Amino acid sequence: MIINKEVEWNIKRLRQKNFEFANKSGRWLAWQIRKRKEQSTINKIILDGEEVENPKAIRKGFLDFYKHLYNNREKNNMKKIERFLKGKSVQKIPTDKKDRLNAPIVNEEIIETIKELKKGKAPGPDGLTSSYYKELRHALIVPIKEVMNNILQQQDIPRTWKEAFITLIPKQDSDLTQVKNYRPISLLNTDYKIFAGILAKRLKKILQEVIHVDQAGFLPNRQMKDNVRNIINILEYLSVRNEKQALLMFVDAEKAFDNISWEFMLKNLEMMEVGNEFYNGIRAIYSEQRAKLIVNNIHTEEFKISKGTRQGCPLSPLLFITVLEVLLGSVRNNDKIKGVTVGKNEYKIKAFADDIVIMIE
Repeated sequence: MIINKEVEWNIKRLRQKNFEFANKSGRWLAWQIRKRKEQSTINKIILDGEEVENPKAIRKGFLDFYKHLYNNREKNNMKKIERFLKGKSVQKIPTDKKDRLNAPIVNEEIIETIKELKKGKAPGPDGLTSSYYKELRHALIVPIKEVMNNILQQQDIPRTWKEAFITLIPKQDSDLTQVKNYRPISLLNTDYKIFAGILAKRLKKILQEVIHVDQAGFLPNRQMKDNVRNIINILEYLSVRNEKQALLMFVDAEKAFDNISWEFMLKNLEMMEVGNEFYNGIRAIYSEQRAKLIVNNIHTEEFKISKGTRQGCPLSPLLFITVLEVLLGSVRNNDKIKGVTVGKNEYKIKAFADDIVIMIE
């Protein structure tokens, strides 16, 4: 009983500290803030071979990099894209699945998606958190549904859904003075994420049948370990069969998500025959986008985005693998590329999301 009272007293005292010091500029709050700042502050970067420490110059360095990265400088030839895709045997969406993909959004889908929103996530530019939608879901459900179904019919998307704040996450074990070694995560408005989440749920179920099992990323019931085991088996097989020469090539596309061509992605979806309503939803999202970077807790000026899929959007990984599947299918179906044969099976390519392994004899 004495131990319990002591524990209770310590807990009360701990909570008291939080209440007393949490919103006062004292040592306790300063320590908490310093810990977080040390983890997220960018103190210096290398620009044009020179070390830069000025905060304003650091922000400009990141802004210039991402303006350049997200600017689609090449004029895409739609006829050329169409001819290319026609020669690639693009996998079609099964007819019996298409109706579900294009059905009007209903109350149950919205409620389920709101329930699954994680609390504590940073909000988008409008500042409305997931808690706001969880608390007011019954009042908001009708207007949200009207807006979403209008997008599926008319491609008429709210202006706020085209906006994002982009926060920069340092890549583990990389040189953090290099601007390219930060991962851009888009902070998007929660109402947009509800819409994207509903479309993503619908698409994910169908892509299980459309995307080849060589791709282990982003789909239910597929695990990275299966592809890892497959590659280890091939390496062990080749080490025993000394007479067989083979090459395993590991390919990592730099800024893969950020370099997706919108025109190519949309034409690919069209040729997959996803259906009008679903296509309208994706087309509305990927027609015009704007963003501001958050660098050391300061927002940069707004800039336009004309390529890439938003990391932080529920649809982004699924749209990415539909584009990547064109490349994977091209390798699989190319008779001039001879994969590693084990018994009656031939292994040519495996993918771990955007990391690819090509196996050639």
